[in-house]
Amino acid sequence: MTSSTRSNSIVEVFEQAAASYDRTEVSYFEPFGTALVGCAGIRTGERVLDVGCGRGAVLLPAAAATGPTGHVTGIDLAPTMVKLTADDAARAGLTQVEVRVGDAQQPGFPPHSFDVVLAGMVVFLLPEPDKALRAYARLLRPMGRLVVSTPGAYDPVFVAAMDALAAHLPAEQPPPAPTAGPFDDEQTITATMVAAGLDVAAISEHRVESRFQDVNHWMRWMWSHGGRALLQHLPADRLDAATADAARVLESARAPEGELSLTTVGRITVAVPRSRPARRDADLPDPSHGSAASAAGPSRVDDRK
Repeated sequence: MTSSTRSNSIVEVFEQAAASYDRTEVSYFEPFGTALVGCAGIRTGERVLDVGCGRGAVLLPAAAATGPTGHVTGIDLAPTMVKLTADDAARAGLTQVEVRVGDAQQPGFPPHSFDVVLAGMVVFLLPEPDKALRAYARLLRPMGRLVVSTPGAYDPVFVAAMDALAAHLPAEQPPPAPTAGPFDDEQTITATMVAAGLDVAAISEHRVESRFQDVNHWMRWMWSHGGRALLQHLPADRLDAATADAARVLESARAPEGELSLTTVGRITVAVPRSRPARRDADLPDPSHGSAASAAGPSRVDDRK
């Protein structure tokens, strides 16, 4: 599969998921987005770019942080996602927000356009993430920062449930084989950022608990995001059996309160242009100042610095 074909395939998945994306009453993208914005330490009045903005999990808290004197631009390649998110921002009266169709791999903006570039759970999905990071570095002003979130570790029960579903794929549609990636661990992330002309200022881990009423709720959530890339290849006559197999696996995640509980660990990386000395955590803007999103705090997030 060429990078162009893969990109088109990813866009189609999220275009189909747009209406229900992050709208299934599951705590996942929102707490990760709030944590990412908190790590960015956005100041009032700054200009911010959110790539792959989805339904606003990062965009909306970023808008609260920069305030009406700043500006937040969100881009996404899925037109329906863009329209729905723009409508949400308009209804909220966020005049400092603009949402447009745009490529997270190649954002079409002049160099040094932004104080902050944010990428929530998107860079690892791109066909050429190294090129995307170099593009983000060019967009940053001299004192700017790039903040990205990437998966750290999925709940073992979630992985087993995905394997249970994948076992029902037709022979001509094998599940993707795991490969080493540029965001697998802190050492790899650091090397990836350096290759893109960035220095890592901080990497932190954030733990999000997601709860589901039952397997049907979990399946609705799976259809609402990138998980549908697997589900759409399941033959209709195997879907019930696949769901039943996933249910048996998920039962081990049953919490005392009766819900299914899955925990995801994500990493948030703060990087700065190499043209200036790298700064560590203590030198970054204090996210508790001038950020309404940070003051509210992430929901069901255990931050481990």
